[in-house]
Order: sequence, then structure tokens, then C-alpha cells
Amino acid sequence: MPVRYCTALTLTLVALSAAANDSDPNLCASAQRLLINAGDDLPVIEQRGASNGFHTIQMGIDHEKQAAIIAMTTHTAQVDGQEQATYIACKMVDRDRVNDMLGLQLPGPDRQCRDVNEATLQSALAKLTPAQRARYQSEGRQLRFADDALLATGGEWLPVTMDLYISVAANNDVTVRAPSVRVPWNPVEKNFYQGVQHCKLISLAAMQRWVTKAAFEAGADLIPPTDTACNAPHSMTSTVGSCLFYFAPADSLFCQDYSGAEWTADAAQQECANRHASKDALAAAKNRYDGAGGAFSDKACNQRTDTPDIAGTCVFHCNAGDETLWHISGTIDPRMTRGCDLFIDGR
Repeated sequence: MPVRYCTALTLTLVALSAAANDSDPNLCASAQRLLINAGDDLPVIEQRGASNGFHTIQMGIDHEKQAAIIAMTTHTAQVDGQEQATYIACKMVDRDRVNDMLGLQLPGPDRQCRDVNEATLQSALAKLTPAQRARYQSEGRQLRFADDALLATGGEWLPVTMDLYISVAANNDVTVRAPSVRVPWNPVEKNFYQGVQHCKLISLAAMQRWVTKAAFEAGADLIPPTDTACNAPHSMTSTVGSCLFYFAPADSLFCQDYSGAEWTADAAQQECANRHASKDALAAAKNRYDGAGGAFSDKACNQRTDTPDIAGTCVFHCNAGDETLWHISGTIDPRMTRGCDLFIDGR
């Protein structure tokens, strides 16, 4: 089946379900097609996860199904007394990777995450009556979208919250910059983290609330601010084991403690089983994300004899049930400190 090119900036968004967790169910799939100028007949395989489950699932290409593989997670908050989808994080592949690996010729131009947000706003406005649209345009605080906020790595992008990229002007209009990651595709290396375009996108639910209600209230937020303060991890060690693995984007070995209260020994060992034990192991797996397994031990990182001295610790999912600690040895890459919920200097 030929793949149609998408030359107009349009999105067909699924109507919202009454259940908050079902809101915007296909936003990332629509975003994937729009960003690479593909039509609706490009298959997109959606993976959904939360917290560590989202961090570890990856985007890619399915050759057998001639499909793009994406990963998504939906962030929610209490809004007007109800749980509402506020923004959605999408891990996606870029046009160069799709064209190379699927043998397509999808054309330019390049698009930004802002293009998806603009399309979502147009979808929200299209659901209004003519009188409602006229009122929003004449009386409402206008919602605008600036160029994407480009972050250097996926590790830095994962923990950021959307509210930090929303600003209010002197006239109370609101501007959004979508946090994004773009890593060019290398057709020789074909590493799993190359050829990607990640976006954090405002939900249709939040857009609809804005154009019908919040835009007419001087102090209302597009989405509520997120409290992400983390002063200390749940634990500085692990009682269920640890994993020594190679992480390609940082080109380094890490020892990971499973410090969250909900980890079990079986779950920790299963998580470690998807890692790569070394750079050579990654190459043997043809640079795919899923590996043959890191070096798992039933001991915590500070009790192992096969790990170097710890120079610092990166806390992920701080105080959540699936909290993990990535212990850093040697020179500390500043990208790691920016990607943590909390960084603890061990020197």
C-alpha cells in the first residue's frame, strides 16, 4: 500500500473519552505522521508506559509491518475537581530514519512539535460553535506557540515537566515552547537513539478547557504547575540487587540500584536482563536498545567488587515505587546531572 504524503498541517484527533486516562489516545500516532509528512496509511505501533516503564520502552522501526514504533505516556492532574490529561510525552522516529529503513521518500519540510500543538488547538477550536469561537478570539487570552525548546539528550528531556515551558505575557496571553529532542539519523551506525524526534505536547483536553473556560480567567493556568521537588531518595542503596550495564548515549558503564519500595528481586533482574553488559554487547545486538542482559548481582552497587568507585549518583523517579539510582564512576557527564530528578555528588 503506498504511503500518502501529508502536505497540509492537519490532524484528525480522536474525540475525548469521559475517562481521563483515555483522553487523547492517539495524539502521539497523529504527531508521528504529521512530523514526517506521512499520511494515515503509514502504520504506527503505539507503546504505552508510565514512569520507569516509559523510560525503558523505545521508538523504532518494524520492518515486517512497515511501521513506525513510538512510545508514549500521558501526564494527568486534578483540574476543576477531575483527573484530566494535561500533556503527553511522545518518543518518535524522524523522517530520515523512516525513509532509510522503510525505503520511502517522504518529503520535507521539517516540522516542529509546535506544529502538532498548533494542530491540536485548531482541533479544539473546531469543536466550538461559531459564537464560542468568536468569543474566544475577541475576549479570550490567546494561546501561542513558539519554536521548540531543544534539549540535547533524551535523558535530559525525560524528567522535564511541560509547565516549565509555558510563559505568560504582560497582556496575559500564553506562549508554549514544546520540550523536544532531535538526534540525527546515522545510516551507518543505526543506533537505537539516533534518528529520533521526541515531543512533549499539550493534550486536547487541556486545549478544550482553555478555549471554553480558562482563557477567560485572568489567573488560570493552561495546565497546573507540577511539584517535582526531590530532596533525598527513598533509599541510597538496594535490597533486591543491582545491575552493571553499558548505556550508549553516555558511552559509559553504570551500576544501577533498585532503591524504590516496590521493586522485587524478580522485577529488578528482569529489568537488568534488557540491558547491555558492554559496548561490544551493544554492537553484537546491532545497536538495538534491547540487549542480552547487564551484569546482575543480588548485592547492592556499593557491595559489589566489579564496580569502580562511585563519583556521583543520579536519582530517577525520586520517591516513587520504581525509584532507581544510577551510580556514576570517573568523570561526571553534565548531561547526566541535568537528566536526574536529583544528583548527589559522591566525590
